[in-house]
Amino acid sequence: MKRNLVLSILMYVISFLFLGYFCIGLFFMASEIFRLFILCMGALFLYFGGYFLSKYLKNNRPMKINLYIFFILYLIFLIYLTLFDVSWLRSGFDFFNFDNLADRVNLIPFHTIFSFINDFDSLISTKQIFLNLFGNIFAFMPMALFLPLFFKKQGKIWYFIITLVIIILGIETVQLITGFGRFDVDDLILNLFGAVLAYLVLNIRYVRDLIHNIFLLEGNKISRNEYIKIIGFIIIAFLLLIILVLYRNKLYNQSYEDYNKIHNPDIEFIYDDDCTQNNLFYEDEVYKYYFKCYDSADFYVLINGSDKLSIKNFLDNSNYSYDISRLTDLFDINNIDYEIENKYEHFDIQVSSNNLSMSPVLEEDIVRLVFIDKGFDDGKYNFEVNMIPKKSGEEVIDIEFKSSDDDGDVELIVKKVKVIVDSNFNVSYFLEN
Repeated sequence: MKRNLVLSILMYVISFLFLGYFCIGLFFMASEIFRLFILCMGALFLYFGGYFLSKYLKNNRPMKINLYIFFILYLIFLIYLTLFDVSWLRSGFDFFNFDNLADRVNLIPFHTIFSFINDFDSLISTKQIFLNLFGNIFAFMPMALFLPLFFKKQGKIWYFIITLVIIILGIETVQLITGFGRFDVDDLILNLFGAVLAYLVLNIRYVRDLIHNIFLLEGNKISRNEYIKIIGFIIIAFLLLIILVLYRNKLYNQSYEDYNKIHNPDIEFIYDDDCTQNNLFYEDEVYKYYFKCYDSADFYVLINGSDKLSIKNFLDNSNYSYDISRLTDLFDINNIDYEIENKYEHFDIQVSSNNLSMSPVLEEDIVRLVFIDKGFDDGKYNFEVNMIPKKSGEEVIDIEFKSSDDDGDVELIVKKVKVIVDSNFNVSYFLEN
């Protein structure tokens, strides 16, 4: 019937639109799920295009051709994900660079797998864990459909396993050589597990008959009970996956809440307004911190509405991850007056650069230099350099900064300072231009 021909053409046109959009999406930062959805929609309309054309031609040749097209599309998507997808940390070519080989090779079975399982209740995103575990399991499952249909020898499981091992090891080796990824034996384990599991399921007689009915339009008879088994298996597998995702999200939310209690706690201040001379409330390596009026012995921090601690115990002796700079920011917000005093001689230094790197601490023979970042302004980095004496003497110190431009060219900037430490550990300095 001509209606089948018209429907076939319409389905093919819609399919090509989806597949064209899919190919364009490979070059943009679309999510894996979105790209997979577009690919599946394209494949679905391609399937119906072949279905109606087969009905029109009264043979299944278009469906057989469709299978090859499906296989090619799957290979394109698989190669893109494993070698080029930025969201899977494929950052670019770095041929035969084995300087960080230990970080790019894992030959210990289940090392990566157990690391993700152990992090199941961590702050690693659910997406990252599921992509690395279940993504690797699902990645080669379609091979269990295509290879036995295209090659008779792949109907034997050992031929199938050997073929998959060769393909997976080839991809892992290419990732290592090109620098697009890492060689991980656990990828082989997960990929092979998923493919063999799919192979065993698809080789159940009534499942195989259903696959041939769907993709080759054969007329194999399948009983009602067999349909119920197939549908029940799909529903149970889907529900288990949903339950696992919901459970993982619950663990993540709990970990996130616990993390915030430690790293971003709710803080209140408890204090009296009576002025006192006992106002040194904290000191670190380079500064002393004073209240202008409050008695430090009667000034407390109430954390998460339960823990009442002194400032020193809160910052130095508690399980909370907090520092003095965050605390003084809260003082500013709550209009609590305080002042900061340098413990040692110090000087300011400016470095003109758009991108600067340096060590925050410089250990020398007679002095320890601690750099405090004072911000970036008008193309210049500003630092306060605190000089902590170690022993008496005189020394000329080279302070080195590495400046890089937009092209990645690195320039070494050197500032010289002459430091003198007397017998009483008093420090004087002369900063050269």
